[in-house]
Amino acid sequence: MKTKNPILLAALFLSCWMASSAFGERSSTVIPVPSPLKKFMPRLHQEKLREAKIKKVDFVMIGDSITHSWSRYPDVFEGGNLLNLGFPGDRTQNVLWRIRNGALEEISPKLVTMMIGTNNLHEDKKAYPPDRPENIFAGIRAIVNETRTRLPKSKIVVFSIFPRKAGPAYERVKAVNALLPQLADGKRVFHLDINSLFLSDKGFLNKSLFDRDLLHLNKQGYLTWATAMKPLLKKHGLRVNPNALGQKD
Repeated sequence: MKTKNPILLAALFLSCWMASSAFGERSSTVIPVPSPLKKFMPRLHQEKLREAKIKKVDFVMIGDSITHSWSRYPDVFEGGNLLNLGFPGDRTQNVLWRIRNGALEEISPKLVTMMIGTNNLHEDKKAYPPDRPENIFAGIRAIVNETRTRLPKSKIVVFSIFPRKAGPAYERVKAVNALLPQLADGKRVFHLDINSLFLSDKGFLNKSLFDRDLLHLNKQGYLTWATAMKPLLKKHGLRVNPNALGQKD
């Protein structure tokens, strides 16, 4: 028997949705998958695995291209024994794959920072639609949990996702950032929001700190970030190279 009753159809849809939720369907943001970017995979991942085996690691930064671009300024963290695990294009599920595939093996850093999720938010990615803020948060939480398990002696600092040009994606950034304080336990995991440093006095994006895409930082933006991290690194016996910053110690 066919029915065209919209109320009944809605009720049937709702019951199916509730049933699927009850069976624990997971968002793609928490399911580990390798990055599809052949330019960086598997070459860069393998390079980082080798790097971790041959050097002392006191400081790890986890992220995407925004973190990866610290490689342009190696003197900033000179002597800090940094392992930069920022990979261009990475989303939360790609970070989870890297962790499950050796990225944090055989190291015991004092400090791990992470900022991830901005690539889950893009409007213009034809390969996949933007994820919902709560699902991105779930992915970040999964990364934190994986990191805690593998690095039980390390302190973890989760940065708020940096601001970007105005639009729907930036509104989703704000929604994710509003959830991040829930991750902090005040003992091993901490949340740090420095986004005001990248905004003008009126709350708009400070374009002088960003590349033309108004997403990635320029050199001044990275120096602003490094300056903000200085107290954090000092607390853990690490430092920002004052010469690279153009500042006195």
